[in-house]
Amino acid sequence: MSQVKYEEIISQLKSDLNAECAIANKYGIILGSLIKEFAKGRIIPHGILSLISNSKEIANALSLNKINSFALESEKYNYLFTFSKELILISKLDLNVNLAKFMPSVSVFLKKLSVNITTEEEVKSFSVFDFSKEISKIEETLEDEKIRKDKYSIIKDLVKHISS
Repeated sequence: MSQVKYEEIISQLKSDLNAECAIANKYGIILGSLIKEFAKGRIIPHGILSLISNSKEIANALSLNKINSFALESEKYNYLFTFSKELILISKLDLNVNLAKFMPSVSVFLKKLSVNITTEEEVKSFSVFDFSKEISKIEETLEDEKIRKDKYSIIKDLVKHISS
């Protein structure tokens, strides 16, 4: 199974969309990032994850089928959180960026990325593991240990006898 190179994907997004981005898994762990507030290896704050996980209830309350993203506006930037079943894409945008034009591109990208990742992680077939080989190795190790212990027990007894 090939490893997904999130840093390369993030760099490509930066050049194509002119936005700093971060990718997180569904648990909120940042897998790759160019956003200092959401550095790789960190976890998305609980309040934001809670909002994402409650998106179905929010959609129901608003009589919508589904919510795919939400935006937060700060004094300097807009933070766009776009999410799928497996991934969360965070985009840090200047306030002058037209979100209506930006959001469809990001949504399509995330859908394609999610499909690629879920098909990659899918287990195609299971191989049969032969436990008998492992058990025989363990038994051999135990026998070797027993022989070694018995081998030196005579010397230990002799040392005890001489020292007493």
